[in-house]
Amino acid sequence: MSEQQHNGCGRHAPSENLVNITSFSSCGQSKFVGAGDEPRASDAKMDFVYPPVIFPSNKILKAVGAEKIKAMVLHHHSLLRKSSVGDLFPKDDAMFLMGTQKTAEFFVEALGGGDVFSSKHGHPALRGRHFAFTIDEKGREVWLAMYKKTLKEIDFPKEHIEEFWNWIEPLSIRMINRRTTTMPPERFPFESIKEEFGL
Repeated sequence: MSEQQHNGCGRHAPSENLVNITSFSSCGQSKFVGAGDEPRASDAKMDFVYPPVIFPSNKILKAVGAEKIKAMVLHHHSLLRKSSVGDLFPKDDAMFLMGTQKTAEFFVEALGGGDVFSSKHGHPALRGRHFAFTIDEKGREVWLAMYKKTLKEIDFPKEHIEEFWNWIEPLSIRMINRRTTTMPPERFPFESIKEEFGL
């Protein structure tokens, strides 16, 4: 690729020489320099690097089945609806169930259940789909905390929790679409939560 670079997810962006890229969190760490005799450019900045998402094997779906995955998503969304991010969900029960069904189909497909989501709705593109709603770092943490609560309350098979968590933890970062800090989102590795499941 000469004039265009592949940007992942099937998109292309014009090639740009981004040799010196620094994080926004580095701002303010050195003396500010005002205008000089000639124009000058500051380094390219990036918010943070999205971590890789490790998609799980189909062992989870084979172990629990599609209907239990759908029930898990409903349980999770019902907890979210009562949480501090509850305003993200419709007040109308029928609309809430419709949206939850859509998310459940994404989970079933992602876990190996065939194209039950993408055949109807196209590529998941989570960040873009959620852009109409404000999801900041705190909202992402609530989403993840409610999944931890859900896995406990539905008695998710312990032998599959690590693989599932290692998927949804970095996946949750992809849904952040409003930043309130220049620091990277907090990470919650499986090692930090496994004792809560008796593992």
